[in-house]
Amino acid sequence: MNEVATARAGLDPDWELLRRSADGDTTAFEPLVERHERRLLTLCERLLGDREEARDAAQEVFLKAFRAADRARPEGLFFTWLYRIGVNHCLNRLRRRRLVRFLPFAWQGDEEEGGGVPFEPASNAPGPAEELAARERWAATRRAIAKLPESQRVVLVLARFEGLPQREIARLLGITEGAVESRLVRAMRRLVAAAAQEEGGSGVSGKERGS
Repeated sequence: MNEVATARAGLDPDWELLRRSADGDTTAFEPLVERHERRLLTLCERLLGDREEARDAAQEVFLKAFRAADRARPEGLFFTWLYRIGVNHCLNRLRRRRLVRFLPFAWQGDEEEGGGVPFEPASNAPGPAEELAARERWAATRRAIAKLPESQRVVLVLARFEGLPQREIARLLGITEGAVESRLVRAMRRLVAAAAQEEGGSGVSGKERGS
């Protein structure tokens, strides 16, 4: 099936490039890398918290995709398939380094190119004072996110920043949907408590420290 036939069939044209790659066309995979590299790198960096490691991970994900080209089922968007490979690969990396103590997120991708919505306060042409206050609130939020237990941080990223449904998160992490919801609720409560503490409220209770 060529690109015209692929388009007529309602399929993402990227699948045709992947098929050509599987058939031995050495030039077909390069456009896929050029088209999706930035979004994939942003995803890896958000999950891993380290740009250099994210670069290595993204390259490994593309290599996995290349090797799996002949087994891929052309359904939906190509990037959705690549995205799942990326999430699973990053989760495996996280499992291999359980001693990690925090996950500083880098919200550097924009909504169109980065895939996902930066968790940053929006405002309508704020003045200098309002902009400074917004930046301070955002900095406090990032500090609170960095202090979350890894199990809660990963769920928060996948649900709130990557927009995955709870069923998909549960499948990726090998836990129940109830556990996903519980971790997400705990994470959000900790963020709210941290915000209250920044404004002079009480700290996070011991009950919210679990995973």
